[in-house]
Amino acid sequence: MSVSIQVAMRCRPFVCDDELGVDMRQNSDIEGEINLLRSKYSTNRFAFSWSWWSAYNHKNHCISDLSKQQAASMEVISQEAVYAACGQKIKVQLLEGNAIVLFAYGLSGSGKTFTVFGPDAADSPDAWFKFSEPHKMWGVYPHLAYELFAEKQDGWKLTMKYFQNVVDICRDLMSPIGQEKQYKEGMRKDKDGFTDVVWCSAADLQSW
Repeated sequence: MSVSIQVAMRCRPFVCDDELGVDMRQNSDIEGEINLLRSKYSTNRFAFSWSWWSAYNHKNHCISDLSKQQAASMEVISQEAVYAACGQKIKVQLLEGNAIVLFAYGLSGSGKTFTVFGPDAADSPDAWFKFSEPHKMWGVYPHLAYELFAEKQDGWKLTMKYFQNVVDICRDLMSPIGQEKQYKEGMRKDKDGFTDVVWCSAADLQSW
């Protein structure tokens, strides 16, 4: 079975006044590139599957006219556009029987949770879990779950496990006592090659 790794790079909105540091372009469905501006590195161009410019507030924080012009030439990518670009592909792969890993990497506050789930603060009016139908601020996971249940057929069974890996410890976050074990304990592959942690709690889901 072939393994396909696709990488998306997404910027977040400005938090202070500054010059523009990157030029982000999407050249085709799965061909994006980032060019570093004002860089002294020997390599200034980097290729990714997706290159998402999401600094919608650039007009307020770019400090030069040139930076404002460069920023304005890039397409601002919304949550809905992110799902259209990669979420639909994830759903197709999943329904074809492939194991999917969505791995978000970045500094605290860089937008990982926002991209994957959407706003998640309990006091936010746009928190993803406050909407029963698709919302413009939803991230990849709520969109994906909603569509899977909308397309669910007789005989389908959707089950969730929710656990956390901290160094070499696996913690079952669905356990009332937060049960912990060594991360390799109970780790198994089924006949289709899907990896599972067999001792962690599982719940059958009836809705997204």
